[in-house]
Amino acid sequence: MELKTYQGKSMAEALEKVKQDLGRGAVILHTRTIRRGGLMGVGARSIVEITASKDLTLLPRPEGSPGRGTYVPRRETLSSRTRQAEASSGGPRSTESAAANRGAASSDTLAQISSSTSALRSEMEELRTMVRQLLDREQSAKASPGRIDAGLGPVRPGPPIPEELQEYYTKLIQNAVADELAREVVSRAKERLNEWRARLQAVGPVKTEPLDFQKLIPDALLEVVERMLPTADPVQLQPGRGTKFVALVGPTGVGKTTTIAKLAAQFKLRDRKRVGLITTDTYRIAAVAQLKAYADILSVPLEVVYTPDELAETMRKMQGFDVVLIDTSGRSQKDTEHLGDLQAFLEKARETAAAQELEATAASGEGQAPQPTAKDGRCSALETHLVLSCTAHSNQLQQVLEKFSRVGVDRVVFTKLDEAVGVGVILNIAHRLDVQLSYLTTGQDVPDDIEVGSRRRLAELVLNLPSSTPTAAPASSSAAEPSRVASEPVKKSASAINQLA
Repeated sequence: MELKTYQGKSMAEALEKVKQDLGRGAVILHTRTIRRGGLMGVGARSIVEITASKDLTLLPRPEGSPGRGTYVPRRETLSSRTRQAEASSGGPRSTESAAANRGAASSDTLAQISSSTSALRSEMEELRTMVRQLLDREQSAKASPGRIDAGLGPVRPGPPIPEELQEYYTKLIQNAVADELAREVVSRAKERLNEWRARLQAVGPVKTEPLDFQKLIPDALLEVVERMLPTADPVQLQPGRGTKFVALVGPTGVGKTTTIAKLAAQFKLRDRKRVGLITTDTYRIAAVAQLKAYADILSVPLEVVYTPDELAETMRKMQGFDVVLIDTSGRSQKDTEHLGDLQAFLEKARETAAAQELEATAASGEGQAPQPTAKDGRCSALETHLVLSCTAHSNQLQQVLEKFSRVGVDRVVFTKLDEAVGVGVILNIAHRLDVQLSYLTTGQDVPDDIEVGSRRRLAELVLNLPSSTPTAAPASSSAAEPSRVASEPVKKSASAINQLA
């Protein structure tokens, strides 16, 4: 059977179209009024939609309908609908037709409710089936570890959770740590506790209450998580090595520009260094204007470049600066073409930075500067920091890391810790890193909400333990000196920047 849909500004107009196409013997299956056009619902117009068929005699019996055998739907011809349309417009027998309209509408509503209920029932049954399968797999894994579950692949149960560590395992899961990784953490912590207990016993009989030994659990967990994280390595300025160039790369919306503003404020306002800014982000609307506003407040120069050659020329112009921060345009990890453009910029930047470092080292008499290796093309004069947002899913972060590693990444910055559902996403990705952490950002305030990515600090965040380190560790060593921080110009500049962030 063939179903057709017709639309009109009114019921009469839609019925007329049905009549012209299918004839007066057409069967009306469904009618509804929809709204089209307008802006966010304003100015939308109503349209009547009719679903009809030329020859419909039978429909499948719906789920849950009473009776046996084939379900025969209530047939509604075009003539009966035409009379209803005339009645709604004030024609004869309006009362009788209006009642028929109400009955038809009621029937349509009941049919829709029945369909929705059936779909909901089906979804609930699917959920029940999934839960039963998961429970069955868990029970089977306990009974027969390592067996192959037909159709579901090998069953690989994680290590059992020690009773005394159950609470900490739950905290890890609640903090968005992957289950497999959380089990590994508590398992290693249990091994560490056993080592400590064995050492105590080897020393001799020691009167230690069980509760006292329980106090060592956080220390064991912290040690395990710290070892799973890469070491911290912020930007280091080395006298006699020329200008330090720092490029920030990453997907769109991860906070590269704000992070650059924080670093620029740290180096300029707190460390009293000569800072320059370069941006290659000419794609995003108002990106240059935003960074220009930061530069004006900090009284640092900003250069906009469009090609790799322009970048190299600008880097040579800024050779006398202590540090130059390079903002790049956001690139999707799936956009291979634009990632190639970014790689071209970075290769030119590394070549230029290495040449300048060699000149500066020769002039200072400290010997030859380290050259980029053939393996990764890195040089000490240019650091590339990949910016990752803690609000992203672990799988997405892993994909970004894999794709951007091709352009050469030296450090990783984790941003938006204050917006993350759980800090555990950092552990999920950071324990796989073969590069070091540089910074964490914990808010929008400039320059305060940035700190060095300390392993101990991250471990405490992941485990939800009280912090033993400053919650806003400075991004550079000299920033810890109070005499260089408490100045009115610094406070005024930071306040002005925060209004833009």
